This record gives sequence, C-alpha cells and structure tokens, in this order.
Amino acid sequence: MPAWQTCLVVGIAATLAYTLLPAGAGWQATGYGLIGASCVVAVVGGVRFHRPDQPGTWYAFIVGLAAWLASTVIDRATSDPPPSPVSGALELAGYPLMCWALVGLIRGRARAHDRTALIDAGLVAASLGLLYWIFMLDAVVADTTLPWGQRTDAVVVAAGDIVLFVLVSLLVTTPGARTASYRLLLVALLLTAVSDILFVMGDDASPGRSQPTDVLSLLANSVAAAAVWHPSMRRLTVPLSQPPAFVRPRLILLIVTLLLPPAVGLYQGATGHSGDNWLATGICSVTLFLLVGVRMAGLLRRVETQARRLAQLAQHDALTGLPNRRQWDERLTAAVADSAATGQPLFVALIDLDHFKKYNDTYGHQAGDELLATAAAAWREQVRDGDVLARYGGEEFGMLLSGCTAAEATGVLDRLLAVTPQRQTFSAGLARWDGREGPHALLHRADQLLYASKRAGRARITADIEQRAEAVSERG
Repeated sequence: MPAWQTCLVVGIAATLAYTLLPAGAGWQATGYGLIGASCVVAVVGGVRFHRPDQPGTWYAFIVGLAAWLASTVIDRATSDPPPSPVSGALELAGYPLMCWALVGLIRGRARAHDRTALIDAGLVAASLGLLYWIFMLDAVVADTTLPWGQRTDAVVVAAGDIVLFVLVSLLVTTPGARTASYRLLLVALLLTAVSDILFVMGDDASPGRSQPTDVLSLLANSVAAAAVWHPSMRRLTVPLSQPPAFVRPRLILLIVTLLLPPAVGLYQGATGHSGDNWLATGICSVTLFLLVGVRMAGLLRRVETQARRLAQLAQHDALTGLPNRRQWDERLTAAVADSAATGQPLFVALIDLDHFKKYNDTYGHQAGDELLATAAAAWREQVRDGDVLARYGGEEFGMLLSGCTAAEATGVLDRLLAVTPQRQTFSAGLARWDGREGPHALLHRADQLLYASKRAGRARITADIEQRAEAVSERG
C-alpha cells in the first residue's frame, strides 16, 4: 500500500477508535494528542521525503497544525471552565500560520499577481462575514451571560475562519495542477472549516462521548498527512506552463457569493425575522455592489485592451510591424475614394527586394526575416506623414502616396532605395491613378511596372507618369 493510502487508512481507523474512548481520566485528551501528534509527524516526514520547492510554506502549515493540536489537547486536559489562556493563544496563533501556508501555495501556483483575485476575495469575505454574523456571532456577542473573553475568542475564530475560507476559494480558482494531493488538501481544509464552525456554534457532544469537532479535526489531520505523502505534492507549488483560463470556477464563486445576501434576507423574512440584522445586511450588500462595480470596470478595461491588441494583430504584419495585406486593401480602396472626392493626385508603388531568395539561401531564413524587419524600419523613417507603407506579401511591399507631385513620389522611392540595409536593392513600379480605374486595376498596373523594373536589370524605379501625362495632353 502506498504511503499516502497508509496515512489515510490508519488515520481513519485511529479516529474511529478515538470515538470509543471513555470521557473521564484524560483518555480522550491523551488519545487526541497521540493521534494528532502522529499526523503532524507524518506531515513532517512527507515534506522531508518529497522536498518540495517551497519548504517554508509546508513548515508553516506544520507549525499551524501543531498549534491547533496543542490547543485542543490543553482544552481536553483542563475541561473545567474557564478555558486556558494558553489554549486560546495557541488556537489564535494557528490562523496566521495556516494563512501564510495557503498564501504560499497560491503564489506558488500563480505566475503573476492577479488583481481580480483580490476583488473576488473581498466578495467572498463580505458574504461569509454576513453569514457568520447572522447565524453564529450575533447571538454570541449579544449574550451578556458569557464572559467577555469567550465572546472575543468567538469573534476572532470566526474572522480566522473567514480568512481561511477566502484563501481556500482563491486556491480553488487559481490555475494550477489539479492533482490527487491538491484534492486531498482541499478536503482537509474543508473538514477543518466545518470543525471550526461547529465549535463557534457550540455544538458539543453529550457528556461521555467524543465531540464532533475533535473527530473532524482528527480526520482533517489524517487527510492532510495523506496529501503530503502523495507523490503529486511536489507539483502543488509549480505553475503550469500554459495555465487554463479558469473562468467557470470563478463565475460560480461570484454567483454564489452575490446570491447569499438576498438568500439570507428571504430566509429571515420567511422565519419572521425580516427586521433583524438590517444594518449588517445593508453594509454587506453595499460592499458587494461596490466590489462588483470595481470588478466590472477592470473587466471592461481588460476587454478594451484585448480588443485593441487583437485589432493591432489583425491589421499589422507581425514581423515588420507594418500594415498587412488586409489593411492595405482597405486603405487602397479608401484612398481611391478620397482622391475621387478631393481631386488630389494618388500614386501607388509596389516594391520588391531584389534576389531575396538567393539572400535567404545564402544566409538563412532568420537573416532573411531580419532583412525584412530592418528594411521596413529604415523605410518607415523616409515616408511622409499620411503616406502608407505596408507589407504586401513575402518580400513585396506596397506604398500609397497622395497629395504630391510625380517628382515628390519618385523622390520618396529614391530615398527608400538609398537606405535599404545590407547593401541590398529593390525594384519598384510607380503608377498614378487616372481618375477612372478601380483599385485592383491601379494595383495591377503598378505590378506590371514592377516587373518592367526587374526586366530592365533591377535596382530601379519604373513609372508610367510621363506616358500618361502625354496621353492626357493629346486628348486635350
């Protein structure tokens, strides 16, 4: 039998045996102490055996378990009221240690700080605070027959439980490996929380029998020992290489959290207590709505940022950062329509790097990609404001020039040719819109002029500006 199964089986058997111990003569205190100490020793052994990446997190967990164990043993050994101050101090000391351990687990599983997780934690804390106050703390605090220290302890224990619940909810909604050790640890934490709730509610067993809180605590310790001895515990604090978008658990958590205050109000109305705790319910509702507003504002900002990023990716070439073919087609159509409306001249140029395939074969594709990127960066510095330089496809680029003369358009291309990196050259075709043809016809004519440059020996710019000017003059 694997070690983790042994811990589980032996722990359950020992807990069942504990329920049969007589109440007098310190039997239950001794039995509880021995079983609990064995679980703590087992947890220490599991941590030392597996040697996880964050041992400090686990040792905080161990010390917290030991503090709670010692507190309960002292209480059972001195059953006469009032409770021992040492016992209360040990119980309270266990909460920050457990919280520290859970924070370490959460931070180990998450790659980066998540602001929304803190808001979700506030939502859970507000709802749980309302539940604890109405169903447990209100009656205890209002009971003047109880000692002041006992009422204070109940409030502090409830606050510690709320913080633990919040951290457990964050642990559940943190993307990470859902291993067997992870599930066992969650079960142990859940049993501990239920035990504390029963303690705050004062649900003690009848005389001569073991208390339900003790049984649940021993089971929680046994399950925790099994979780630590499971081989998958090493992956508890290791973030996933590609964490999933953990949306559904958080959505369920938020829905349940937001439904708790109205559910409590309906319950109180149905039981004839609709006017009770109105202040606590109102404060909790206002807090929840404010946190939801902050959460929605953050979600909207994230959606807007992602939308801008997606638009950038959809409209720009990833290698050069220039507008891609899709945006080129849109800008060309818009430029033709604008030129038709304003009468401003419009020029289209197609640019093709010379002997690019040979450059790739000689220096490698990575060098070819670097040439494309550096050429785009150098050319971008030479174009005028309002001109459009785009990657048309492969080693071919397109450029739109409007509101300029033929000499200015040719001069821009000459500057681009002069700054082409790695002593490379390009061939280009420059066509002027005739005022009648469509975008595709204009682009086709620029492409023909580009191939004319290649046939003429490359490293040149071919334009039909003079010929078309002569044709217009003849028609006039």
